[in-house]
Amino acid sequence: MHAESLSGGTAVIIDILRASSTITTALLNGASCVIPCGTPDEARKIRQASPINSVLLGGERGGVLIEGFDCGNSPTEYPSSRVSGKTIAFTTTNGTKALLKSAAAETILIGAFVNRQALVDRLHADQRAVHLVCAGTDGEITGEDVLFAGAVVEILLALQQDRWDLNDSARIARAFWQQSINGETREALSAGIESAMRQTHGGLNLIDLGYDNDINLCSAVDSIGVVPVLHGNQLVLD
Repeated sequence: MHAESLSGGTAVIIDILRASSTITTALLNGASCVIPCGTPDEARKIRQASPINSVLLGGERGGVLIEGFDCGNSPTEYPSSRVSGKTIAFTTTNGTKALLKSAAAETILIGAFVNRQALVDRLHADQRAVHLVCAGTDGEITGEDVLFAGAVVEILLALQQDRWDLNDSARIARAFWQQSINGETREALSAGIESAMRQTHGGLNLIDLGYDNDINLCSAVDSIGVVPVLHGNQLVLD
């Protein structure tokens, strides 16, 4: 991705397994904000400079909890009883890196299957160019991120086909979605998404690490009606 190409547009950060879903869940459950950090040390410095007990450290490296951190990268680790009113200094292997590289965009949003419809509604109401930024894994394409990008393209075209000028990446993502997923009900879509993601690089990694249930949680399409947006250095709900 050429970072400068995002200038003036809206960037949607996509890290389906699992940062996008985890950030969205944490904010839904009452976290005051999530601060994306490039490194664990950057997250630690935020806590050191903040009032005692006001900041939780969250994230992962290689899919597992970072030593000394409070939470990993599973949505299950961010219930309201733990995160309500807290700032979360958050760093992950791929998702926060993609977000920080998208700084040239005028607006930065977090997209996941769990908030797909809320995201699409927001994009449809906006007149700026949309950039779907797939985090991938260590610079490589991951199927789950492309699958979600295709789902977004599919709905946006259904709402207003003549508005969007797709690049080849968007066309490929849409074709992958159409090829992979069948079903009209939310339950059928979620089941199809989960089945597809269990075959992707990211899904297989989570299964190997014992986070099998997180694939199910991240497949719950349209289950959350909010979209995290970056204001300054903080992801919040507005």
